[in-house]
Amino acid sequence: MRRLNTQQTGVGPVLIMLHGLFGNLDNFRSVSLHLARSHTVVRIDLPGHGRSPSLPELSLEAMAASVQAEINKLGLKHYHLLGHSLGGKVAMAMAGNAPDGHLQSLTVVDIAPRQYPAHHQPILDALLQVDLVELTDRREADAQLRDKIPDAGVRAFLLKSLYRHESGRLRWRFDLPQLATDYPLISQAPEIKSRIEPPVLFIKGAKSDYLRQSDESAIKAVCAQPSLKIIADAGHWPHAEKPAQFTRICQDFLATVPTHNSTAET
Repeated sequence: MRRLNTQQTGVGPVLIMLHGLFGNLDNFRSVSLHLARSHTVVRIDLPGHGRSPSLPELSLEAMAASVQAEINKLGLKHYHLLGHSLGGKVAMAMAGNAPDGHLQSLTVVDIAPRQYPAHHQPILDALLQVDLVELTDRREADAQLRDKIPDAGVRAFLLKSLYRHESGRLRWRFDLPQLATDYPLISQAPEIKSRIEPPVLFIKGAKSDYLRQSDESAIKAVCAQPSLKIIADAGHWPHAEKPAQFTRICQDFLATVPTHNSTAET
C-alpha cells in the first residue's frame, strides 16, 4: 500500500499534526511555519484525504492504525501529537494505544472523546450531488453547493479540495464515497484502550459547541493530565481564525513538557 502523504519542516522535538474532516495537511501550514522554529513539524494527510491513499474502511481506529504505521516507517520514537476535530479523534485513538514512552504529549483541538450527532450529513449529501462530470470550475461548484451549504466560509474550505485531475475533470482531494459510507463510524467516540498518561491539552474555540463543559467527565476518564485553553472570538477552526494566539498556546504547552529529540529518517 502507498505511504501516507507527509510534509516535514523544522528541527527539534517532533510534533505530528493531523487535520480535520474534508481537510488536508495544508490546513496547518501557516501555524507550522512558526512551530517549526522550535520543533520538527510533521504534517500528515489522513487516509482518504489530501494526497494520501484511502482505506477499505475509514473508521477512527483504521485511520489511527494507518497514521501510527506511517510514524513507525518514518522512524520516530518520541513525538508530540496534535489533532483538530477528526484529527483530534484519531490522535486520541492513537494516544490510547501508543507504544510505551513514545508519546510525549497530546493536543486536541475543539473535539471531545465522545460520539457526535451526524451534523456533517447535509454537507456530505450536498457534495455527493455536485455534478463533477459537467463541472468546469470552482465557481460552478460553489453555485451548486450554495443552497445546501449557505455558509460561504464552509463552502470556501471545501472547495480548496477541488482540483483538476490529469484526465481534465475536476475531482475532490478526499475520498467522498468512502467518507459518506463510513461517516457513522467517524461520528463515534474514539476507542481509547489505555488511559492517556502524558499531558493532554484541549483547545476550544469559544464560539464553538464541539467541546462542552459536560465533556469534562469523559475527558478525565481517559486522560490522566488534561488541561484546557479557550480562544476567545474563535469557532471550530481556532488555528485558522486566531493563528497567532493558537500558536502561542501550543508553544507554551509544549515548552512545559519534558521531551526527547527524535528526527525522521531521510
